[in-house]
Amino acid sequence: PSVETEANARRSRYARVALPERFGGQRLPSVEPIDLRAAPPPRGRFISPMLAGEVKIALERKEQTLLFLNRRGYAPLTLCRSCGYRFACPNCDAWLVDHRFRRRLVCHHCGFAMPAPDACPHCHAAQSFVACGPGVERLEEEVASTFPGARVLVLSSDLVTSLERMREELKSVADGHVDIIIGTQVVAKGHHFPKLNLVGIIDADLGLTNGDPRAAERSFQLLHQVAGRAGRAEGQGRGFLQTHQPEHPVMKALIAQDREAFYAAEIAAREKSGYPPFGRLASLLVSGGDPHSAENFARKLVAAAPHVEQVRLLGPAEAPLAVIRGRYRFRILAKSSRTFDLSGYLREWLAHAPKPKGNLKLEVDVDPQSFL
Repeated sequence: PSVETEANARRSRYARVALPERFGGQRLPSVEPIDLRAAPPPRGRFISPMLAGEVKIALERKEQTLLFLNRRGYAPLTLCRSCGYRFACPNCDAWLVDHRFRRRLVCHHCGFAMPAPDACPHCHAAQSFVACGPGVERLEEEVASTFPGARVLVLSSDLVTSLERMREELKSVADGHVDIIIGTQVVAKGHHFPKLNLVGIIDADLGLTNGDPRAAERSFQLLHQVAGRAGRAEGQGRGFLQTHQPEHPVMKALIAQDREAFYAAEIAAREKSGYPPFGRLASLLVSGGDPHSAENFARKLVAAAPHVEQVRLLGPAEAPLAVIRGRYRFRILAKSSRTFDLSGYLREWLAHAPKPKGNLKLEVDVDPQSFL
């Protein structure tokens, strides 16, 4: 559940229905960290020696393995080794993702795509590109070279493009025709793979650094669900987290399988900082084709805000994704106590505030779920 739902249940606002055991009485999988600072993968690889050894054992036992990496494509960044040029989206503040199977560079925010060139557009060096970081397509290459003969399937929304195709792929896994599944979040929940006993999370830190106040909560939920795919039918499930920060509260809770401790700590942190459900937030996102006009309008909005003791305004500041589809984005956050009528305050504020003109746009989101 969300932290808000858990907090309401603890305050008896919601009735709690507990499911203390798995269906069929199977034991929960063990979860172990692999500290990448102490035992990193070989250069240019992303599967640590310890995890590779566990996969080898699973193959010998005729058990299935899930390698989870929540990153589509081949690599999140492509650069030229000759001049350092990086392929960026012309419309967004984001790098183009290499989708090597399709031979395209794609922006995952606006959909811009271009053919993968043979030469650098900046220095014209031929065949000089370096892929930086892994996506599931690159992970498949490593798995094929590390475990030759293993039957490998990649489950990603880029590659499985229809419901019928997804059903076929899931059936092939359930029927035992796949040895190693490589997947993004599409495999995180709702699937039952009877022969799957090993889950390896390639980059457990991936969701912790995006500037979202709910980052810890969402990472815990996702990784908990992924690890839970292991050992649902026969045998003891095993989960391994490759991480650079095993001391992080999310990792410690996952390793100890202490859901209650995680939620207790997260609820206490939210209460101390006044974030939902102990306070309210509203996002005012100003965007425009010109960065100066967008920022100036955002500052005028803040200047026009009524001064109320119960409301704190933060910003304006560039949004984490500062440009999307050619529009420059600045965010203002309004923060109040839980009992304050924040919606009424916003109505009063915006009724007397300057109105966006030209190609300026104002989006208001009360209790936002996304902070990009």
